[in-house]
Amino acid sequence: MSKNISTVYLVNHTHWDREWYFSGQDSIILSDLLFTSAIKELEAHPKMKFVLDGQISILDDYLNVRPELLSKIKQLVADDQLQIGPWYTQSDALHVKGESLLRNGIIGQLKTQKYGSRMKVGYLPDTFGFNSQLPVILNELGIDNFVFWRGIDPNKTDGFYFNWQSLSGSKNVTAINMPQGYGTGMLLEPSHHYVDYRLDPAVNFIEKHSANFEKDVLIPTGNDQMDIIHDFESKVAQINEIGKYKYKIDDYAGFVKKIQRKDLSNYVGEFLDPIFARIHRSCGSSRMNIKLAVSHLETKLIHEVEPVMVIGKACGIDLSNGVLVAAWEKLLKSQAHDSLAGSVVDSVADDIMHRLKEGEELADSIINTVQRMISRQLKLTTNQVLLLNPLPEKRVDFQKIHVIASQKYIEFDDVQECYQLKQSYVKERKNVLKEVPGGTEEVTEAGYYVTDYLIKTELPSMGYKIISFHSVENELKPEIQDELKISDSKVEISFRNQNLVFSRSHGEKIENFLFLEDRGNAGDTYDFSPLPEDKKITLHFESGKVVKNKHFQQLILKGSTLLPFSLEDRRLHKYNKQFSYTVKLTLLELGQIDVQINFDNTIEDHQLTLGINTGAKENARASVPFGYLTRNSEKNVSWQKKYAERPINYWPLDNNVSVTDGSNQNISIFTDDVKEYRQQNEKLLFTLLATTDQLGKPNLVNRPGRASGDTTKLGHPLIATPKAELFQKFQFNFHICLTDHFDELATAKKSVQFLSSVLSYQVQELNLFENRLDNKLQDSLVPDKKLPVKLSLLKIPNDLVISACYPDYFDEDAVIVRVTNPTKGTVSFNLPRGVKVVDAVDEPKKFEGKVDPYDILTLKYASTNKLMNME
Repeated sequence: MSKNISTVYLVNHTHWDREWYFSGQDSIILSDLLFTSAIKELEAHPKMKFVLDGQISILDDYLNVRPELLSKIKQLVADDQLQIGPWYTQSDALHVKGESLLRNGIIGQLKTQKYGSRMKVGYLPDTFGFNSQLPVILNELGIDNFVFWRGIDPNKTDGFYFNWQSLSGSKNVTAINMPQGYGTGMLLEPSHHYVDYRLDPAVNFIEKHSANFEKDVLIPTGNDQMDIIHDFESKVAQINEIGKYKYKIDDYAGFVKKIQRKDLSNYVGEFLDPIFARIHRSCGSSRMNIKLAVSHLETKLIHEVEPVMVIGKACGIDLSNGVLVAAWEKLLKSQAHDSLAGSVVDSVADDIMHRLKEGEELADSIINTVQRMISRQLKLTTNQVLLLNPLPEKRVDFQKIHVIASQKYIEFDDVQECYQLKQSYVKERKNVLKEVPGGTEEVTEAGYYVTDYLIKTELPSMGYKIISFHSVENELKPEIQDELKISDSKVEISFRNQNLVFSRSHGEKIENFLFLEDRGNAGDTYDFSPLPEDKKITLHFESGKVVKNKHFQQLILKGSTLLPFSLEDRRLHKYNKQFSYTVKLTLLELGQIDVQINFDNTIEDHQLTLGINTGAKENARASVPFGYLTRNSEKNVSWQKKYAERPINYWPLDNNVSVTDGSNQNISIFTDDVKEYRQQNEKLLFTLLATTDQLGKPNLVNRPGRASGDTTKLGHPLIATPKAELFQKFQFNFHICLTDHFDELATAKKSVQFLSSVLSYQVQELNLFENRLDNKLQDSLVPDKKLPVKLSLLKIPNDLVISACYPDYFDEDAVIVRVTNPTKGTVSFNLPRGVKVVDAVDEPKKFEGKVDPYDILTLKYASTNKLMNME
């Protein structure tokens, strides 16, 4: 018997990838057999427990084909034999927003309620690393613990069991690491060979690498899509006659209670160390089409759909929360760790993209319905545009709107500035059928103009206003100038001799300010891997054009470069495929450069990177959920002695990265498209995409040994992924903001402003298919509620930032408003009358009149009628 360890606790469980090299439909067939087997085994052994992987979506899928077993499942959950939840899916925890992780727990709780109570364990057994603010998220979900595998360095945490604290230290969870994974004790065979060569050594390993005394040790005994271990009690009894430790049966919740004690060490930070398991730090750019689609839908749901539904409810529109849940389900299934990482086969990638398409359609239809209903309630005419502002802040900034009109030139009322972005003309059509009292007759349908405008106008906080337009004789056309330079009082950007020069007002000048860089990718869908002896290729701009119109200034750069088409071409230094690209830099707001990058990918197996030369060498501050983190570049010359893969300096970001130079001048780069960045001296590098033709490859430069994805196991052949080469068009958007110093609050507010787009809607009959539901939303469905010409529902205090505003998922009449304090200082807050403080799953919380640094506060309003300005 070990001097330290007195008891080893075994947990019977299964880990369930919903999709991977097999599809979600395949998983349903497997669950039909395996979950049914588990139910029978639990019924036969009333003292036995089984953990169903911590995600409720797989149980929902199972009951769609086995509805007759609902009552049995409820009984097993009530008896604490079957442990379900707390998540909806096993999410990625690095490349999704904090609100998405909260929604995963919220919908997990919502779905679990129909079966009974959830497992109150923050269980993520196979996720590729964890953000530093997960303690805040878990606490907000009413969970005080975390059980995980990947990313730990026990030298930093003083062992495998410890207190994991949020960035400010105000929130913490008891963290329990499974250093050898969730399959450590799989199969549980009562034999000397199994106990002597697998089970006892696993316990020895934990004892060897633990800095502190560990009286109790956890050993999970399941694996991927593994059946429940039958006769568990009998096998454990036999193992106790063989092994040198005392083995007992437990579950994760029970083991957590044994570990929760005051003498545990504290740890603050993220989990990205690939010591005992691979983290795949560069997976943030694999299958970029999935990542862009996920990010787009995520932003739309959080920053558009949810607040627009609140506005709609205030206007009497009766859309159920169920439609929101349906949209979130599409997204959350696509944010599962394998799915979002892109480490799936092509057919599954197709499934994910289709699911995200369905989620977009649900989101668009919700917005369409609210816009249409409000417009009909207000009795808007064809020359009026409804502007919906989902942000709980009054705003005066540029917004894109879309208008269909018979006039070519129009002018808006109550607009400070207006620029035409693009216009197309739809020709007249003859012999078009028109409904008349006697049937139909043929008429000529007049032509019309479809135009996108950029307007600047003041908008009320979280509400709407109406702007009108009228016809004018002609329009002020933008000026095209010969000098390739744009500037304002803070910045000047000029292009000459293929060099983009950036100058700040205080005299700093940076050559090659913005550039594109290409190199070969010998990696797979899990990781980028450099091609040995490959050289990076800088993609130069060949031509430029400047368009100006009052305050609107845009520098359009174009380039085309011959690149090697394939990896073999790179090895042979053959430059044989044209690659063309366009970059638009726009100055609208003072000190803000909007960047749009467009290209059509025509190259195999390559990594394309956007580089921004900041002129600052200090370590960058990257946004993480509800806060910021500064990372140090790692020096790992002899990394093979310590790590399972090289800990490369690839880092996740929430949506912005900032650096400050020696004179305290700050530059912040915002993007909701890219989730992976690097820092090399004065340069910030953002990976736009990394394409590949294989699911998993063995012996990569930074990842020696077996192939990830099981493709070097016996009977598991390598799997080609030609669709991961991504031969398609791409568009990326960035915002570069210049300030005199770094301000946490201002940066967080700016990021939310970029994410919260104003939504425009026009009642018109020239094209009834412009919005899919316009032709089906009948006026009889319009609420009989008189609305004001302008509506403002909510305004938050200036020293807090809105994180989310949505109809309460647990109480149809209530509204949830979540605010965050993204700064290192405490913020006082006076709770409005009649407003309750709750957690994310609607449980009441004590409130002491302050919001801690890098923390969140969830407020519950009884109804939309109770929404008010909080100042």
